[in-house]
Order: sequence, then structure tokens, then C-alpha cells
Amino acid sequence: MTKTARIRELIVLVLLATVLVVPACLFDTREADDPAQGGNTISLDDPLKVFVALSETLNDSQQDANYERALSTTFIFSPSLQDSLDQNFIGTGVFDNWNKDREMAVLGRLLADAQTLHAEFNPTAEINKNTFVRFRVEYSLDVVPIAAPADTNQYRGVAYFDVRLESGNWRLTFWDEAEGVDGYPSWGYLRGILGL
Repeated sequence: MTKTARIRELIVLVLLATVLVVPACLFDTREADDPAQGGNTISLDDPLKVFVALSETLNDSQQDANYERALSTTFIFSPSLQDSLDQNFIGTGVFDNWNKDREMAVLGRLLADAQTLHAEFNPTAEINKNTFVRFRVEYSLDVVPIAAPADTNQYRGVAYFDVRLESGNWRLTFWDEAEGVDGYPSWGYLRGILGL
């Protein structure tokens, strides 16, 4: 066999291998793990796994990969009336058009400014359909900032989370701050401060 024939044979084998692999990727409904993103990639095959993905980002790895995967491309955040009328935010429009891009930008600031974070979500399903679940979620977020004083800042509240099945993965589409907890600012308030 000549050198040219060997090269042609190798090219054909590479093309054949590519053709065999591509269809498997085209019809795959789940995202593959990407170890380069850091931490463990959480499978979003159950509505409650959204909370696992959010918690894992905040409590363990402090890398935003799982948080971002858990958010729908159509994600919307809605502050509580109390937060939207807070004197720090009046006239700023800080909560206007709060989408996934804004959420990820604010999360990046939170991760960069925090020495440690601890989040807890206590979800209770209020509406449970095949492709949609609305949860009432009591949450807490404790943040120890890098800058002095390194006191723990605590945020508490109740929110409604809409989680939908999108292309085989459950994603958070809507975070609606509903109630505050006496004596604590909400996570929505923290978003506003970081979003200014």
C-alpha cells in the first residue's frame, strides 16, 4: 500500500468515526458532565435537583456552573414589594428586566466578595404537574464577606419558584420573592445592593 493510499484510508476512518459519533450527540437530551467547569455537575432530572444545583454552587464549590445550568434561559426574578420600594432602590430601576444574565452577573459579584457562603432551601410543592412545579420555598443565605469586618450577613425570606421541564432538564424559570422574615433582609434585597 502506498503512502497516499494510507493517508486516504486514515481520512476515511476519521470521517467514518465522526459520522458515527455525531448522531449520538444530536439526539442527546441531557447535558454531559464538564469537569473543566469545576465541582460536580448536577443532573437536573428531577425538579428538586434544581435546589441541589443552587446549593452546591453556593455551599461547596462556589463556582457558578451548576447555578447557571439550573436557570432557564427565560429566567425572571421578581423582588418583593418591600424590596422594590426600599429607599436604596427608588429611582434606580435596579430590578428592571432581571433575567438570567443579570442574575449571573450578580452571582459573580456575590461569589467574588464572599469568603464563605451557606444557603438552605426548604421547598414545598404547591402545584405539581408533569412539566411544571411551583414551590413555596423558605430560604436562608449566610454570607461571610472577604472584606473586614468579616461578620456573617444573614438573609432570610420566602419565595415562589417555578421550575419547568425544558429539553429533558428541570430549570428554574421564575423566582418571586413573596415574604420577608422579621429582622432579616431578603435575598432580593442583597440582589438589589449587588446590582446597583
